[in-house]
Amino acid sequence: MNKRFLIVALFFAVCISLHSQNKPVVQDISAVPGRGTRINITWTLPSSPKPEISKLLIYRDVRPVSSYNQLSGAYLLAELPPEAHSYTDTVSDYNDYYYVVIAVTDQDRPYDVIFVSMNSTVEGVHLIAPEEKDIEPKKKPEEKLYTDGAMRETPLPFISYMEGQGEEALISDEAAQKAAGLSSGTTKQTKGRVSPYFFEEDLISPDSGDDFLLFEVLKTTFVQEKYEEAIRLLNKLNGTNISDSVRNRVNFYIGEACFFTGDFELAAMYFAKTAPVYPLQTKIWMNYTLDRILLP
Repeated sequence: MNKRFLIVALFFAVCISLHSQNKPVVQDISAVPGRGTRINITWTLPSSPKPEISKLLIYRDVRPVSSYNQLSGAYLLAELPPEAHSYTDTVSDYNDYYYVVIAVTDQDRPYDVIFVSMNSTVEGVHLIAPEEKDIEPKKKPEEKLYTDGAMRETPLPFISYMEGQGEEALISDEAAQKAAGLSSGTTKQTKGRVSPYFFEEDLISPDSGDDFLLFEVLKTTFVQEKYEEAIRLLNKLNGTNISDSVRNRVNFYIGEACFFTGDFELAAMYFAKTAPVYPLQTKIWMNYTLDRILLP
């Protein structure tokens, strides 16, 4: 959000609040992620509003709401009693959401005004991703990455989305220095062939978006063990405007691809970069990598 707009909106809201103590407008709205799939919304009710409030309407949208007309495209979550001061929303994804609480007066009409930071949230709120618990991907026959010869009915060309984009610079020296501390004491030499790790959200083809672009790269490179090509395409994808969730997975896959091409030092650098997000998987792969660096 434009910082100048935000400052102006907040200043405007503060000025309005000085004159709206008895108006039927809730104040101090706040939305924070709770446990699991919950988002908790709270607000402050006006004291002795005129006209009186008969009920409250709470809306959710995927963009900031600054005018009453925007509510026509927002989702009405619930009708609440006039004394309600909180609500718990349940969502199933990690999108940013914005919330509005509208007071309906005793004349059965909403007080059709929206003040950012008073009855409309300023910033989007999203769920907190849980820590990864599964070291190995779950094997589900119906969710194979891609079977031989199977093709998507209407595949989207992902190369065109990436052409002309610059590759992301390598990670900083600070991140590289963290690699030494990720090994669990003395490592044992890894024997046998190591198979690529795929995150659960990359086991099936998404319909569109950043996740689909990543899936297409994995399908055409990792599945066919074309790891040098994977590094090139993943770096191009990293140079585009992708979500943090996809970027974290891209960096992890780059680390894996570097591992399989024998560039263990670079692999360690990328695993160090993803360690705060995927601590368990990173520790496993860092041990694999350091084993090979330490081999004579």
